[in-house]
Amino acid sequence: MMAVGAVAMAFWYLKYRTGIQYFLIGGFLWAIAIGIKLAMDVTITQPIQAALGASLPVVAVLIIMSLYVGLRTGFLESGITYLVVRYSSLSRSGYIEAVALGIGFGGTEAIVLGFLSFENVLSLVLVPDLQAALTPAVLEQFSVAFIPVPIIERFFTLFIHVFAVVLVVYSVRSRELLWLWLSILLKTITDGPLPLFNYYMRPLGVLAFIPIEIYVATLGIISIAGLFWLKKRFSGLPVLQMPAKNAKNNKNEKNTNKTKETKNG
Repeated sequence: MMAVGAVAMAFWYLKYRTGIQYFLIGGFLWAIAIGIKLAMDVTITQPIQAALGASLPVVAVLIIMSLYVGLRTGFLESGITYLVVRYSSLSRSGYIEAVALGIGFGGTEAIVLGFLSFENVLSLVLVPDLQAALTPAVLEQFSVAFIPVPIIERFFTLFIHVFAVVLVVYSVRSRELLWLWLSILLKTITDGPLPLFNYYMRPLGVLAFIPIEIYVATLGIISIAGLFWLKKRFSGLPVLQMPAKNAKNNKNEKNTNKTKETKNG
């Protein structure tokens, strides 16, 4: 999983020579959103779920918690990103810089989760007695056959993050909030079903990951298509002067667009 984030950052940097600050800022935005969500989980999430469970049927609780989880992710991750982009020099970002920001966001998540996963595997190897405390279903997740599953998930999730961030940047550049709402919606439907998946798929054990990964992959493929679509829309925006070396990237984008227009003509 760590490789997914690291390779994506390295590829985009070497291809377009974007400033490293875009990856760092993207990672910082992810850390802020995750920090707030973790704080909510240890303070208000459990009491809310307990209160709902005491007065409502299970299905109603799952639906409400799914909305809570999804909307929380949408408004925090896309909302915070919007505020930072809107009120900083990032508001001048072109498509290349926007993608770099998104890779920093999703890539940081992949690296952190990959590190935590590696730490868990290392603990089981160094302290075999820990395996006795785990259920067979959990142990299956550490098998060799299971290794590609989280890697594939991170691959597609990365594109979801990138598309969501590029939507936010485009919203700022175009001054149209519709694109911000689409970004929030994308994040909401990505995380929202998790409580439902966890409850209804739990009896399937490791097989539960199959429908979950299909769902994530579907959103990832949509995001990839969306990025190509947004690239064309960015080409219709006025090219703004970027600080330092990233101005060269926007100039290259403008020249490319002019060349295409000449050919089409």
